[in-house]
Amino acid sequence: MMPGGNGGGRRGSLIAEQYARGERIPKDAAAPLDRHPTNEEVAKAVQQKVATAVEMSRKYRHVAWYALFVAAYMIVLYFQANAYHSGEVVEALKAAFLPEGSASSTIVFKNEDDVLNYIGTKILLPIWKDPVCGDGNCEWPWEFPAWGKFGCRADCGTNYNVTKIAVNVKADFTGHPTISPMTLMASAAWNLCLEDAARRARGEADLCWYATDQQFTSVQVNSLSSMSVVDGNWYVIVKGDYAGMVHGVVYDINDEANPQQVSLMPAWEKCTLQPGTAQSGAASAVRRLLQTYVQASQTDGEHAQRLITEAVESIKAMPELAHIDFAAYERTSGSGA
Repeated sequence: MMPGGNGGGRRGSLIAEQYARGERIPKDAAAPLDRHPTNEEVAKAVQQKVATAVEMSRKYRHVAWYALFVAAYMIVLYFQANAYHSGEVVEALKAAFLPEGSASSTIVFKNEDDVLNYIGTKILLPIWKDPVCGDGNCEWPWEFPAWGKFGCRADCGTNYNVTKIAVNVKADFTGHPTISPMTLMASAAWNLCLEDAARRARGEADLCWYATDQQFTSVQVNSLSSMSVVDGNWYVIVKGDYAGMVHGVVYDINDEANPQQVSLMPAWEKCTLQPGTAQSGAASAVRRLLQTYVQASQTDGEHAQRLITEAVESIKAMPELAHIDFAAYERTSGSGA
């Protein structure tokens, strides 16, 4: 505890003790104070003065930095405010945007179409040009290292980090109880596409291996297509396969001697008709014949005959009509002729 203060060290005042011992005299013969500040009050006053001094120093630094920035900005403006160069800039803009030989700095348009036409031909098309492969400038993301049938090899080089795959597409459009195979075949198509979030963000469609979806040319298909693709989330898209007849398998053929089947999610499988959903064999055959005759009536003779022949063969192969001896009917029809 500090001396003098009756044991209340924190409540005592060193300044009061100095006045009592005569070590401190009031300035200008001022009357002595009735109450001298305590040590805590003195410490708080000193702390406040220090904080005020630090804040003032910070403000002075801000003023100094701002003055330095203004000075640098004015120097840049001074060097840019060259009348000769400013005139060159103005002349370049006039040559780019004003009609050739125009002495005026204004343009008068007759209607809104003229304004839009002027903006398109004088501003948009000359400035925003589509990337050109072969100009020596690789303009990402529209141009990229070539792989497969995509990219720009001339400007961006070649991407050798590819995987060779084979897509085995299978389809059997026959056997549907109500829809003819030709109808199912004509509506179905498939393609292999790369899911690309960046292209979607730009408003572009995903990159697909084929420019147009692949149509089917036969009611029974088992085709194999080889491709070289980059790493990414590839997916098979099948359109118009309303009966679920199209299915297939994808193989990794980097090692051609030992191709590996690629796991697909979900599995690329065909649909099967649930028991009880099919009509009777006779009703299905009649419906099939009616549809075929309608189609045949809209085509030429040779194609119509082929449609009817395919329909008859398909009806003969129906499991529901396996008990019918079609050969006997053919013999009877042949002998009657």
